[in-house]
Amino acid sequence: MEFVKKLIISVIMISGFIFGVSFSTLYAQVHIAEGTACSCTLPIPLLIPTFSSLGVFIGSIVYYMLSPAISKEVRKVDTKTILDLLEPGEREVVRRLVESKGEVSQSKLSNEFGKVKVFRLLESLKNRGIVEKVPYGKTNKIRLNEKFAKLFE
Repeated sequence: MEFVKKLIISVIMISGFIFGVSFSTLYAQVHIAEGTACSCTLPIPLLIPTFSSLGVFIGSIVYYMLSPAISKEVRKVDTKTILDLLEPGEREVVRRLVESKGEVSQSKLSNEFGKVKVFRLLESLKNRGIVEKVPYGKTNKIRLNEKFAKLFE
């Protein structure tokens, strides 16, 4: 919903800019045809740099408003692609971590998937920098690496 609002505001801004350029072109054309181009309220030689600057400003605002939303859409695709690159067991462990907001105890994973299997999967994920093991009492807390945690938000 937020993206739609930003898109509508962007379209309105661009439309307003196009209307302003069109109106000023008509204004300049009328004054040139009447021969009063030098004595008009707004000097015609200032129209081009004024609207060029305004166009850059509006373009920057539109980019600023829409780029985070576009990158979030791309991030969703990247998340699915990354999960598809993992082995099925690793994929399940990472999904479990994502469901647990990026952190779960190794003992819970062991109860769910089996102690030896979890150990092998976690070592593989740890060696590739996807997860981190942090000692926590008699077990370990398994956390998604910071850059992967941001990706899966």
